[in-house]
Amino acid sequence: MQIDGLSAALGGFQNAVSRAGEAAQDIASSSVRKEGTQDLVKPLVELKVAERDAEANAKVIETENKVLGSIIDIEV
Repeated sequence: MQIDGLSAALGGFQNAVSRAGEAAQDIASSSVRKEGTQDLVKPLVELKVAERDAEANAKVIETENKVLGSIIDIEV
């Protein structure tokens, strides 16, 4: 069974973007009080994790693109 890396990376990237959007919405809708910063910790962490996931998936997409380009160059 072959796993299509590009499809997996695109799905992962889309998932990360969606999670980042949800975290950003949570941050925007949070009411900030003097003691209310604890409510922001979870969405801020999730936003950072989603950012790292998006970066990792973007690297996979770049690598797949380079590999595909090399294969095409070899075949031509």
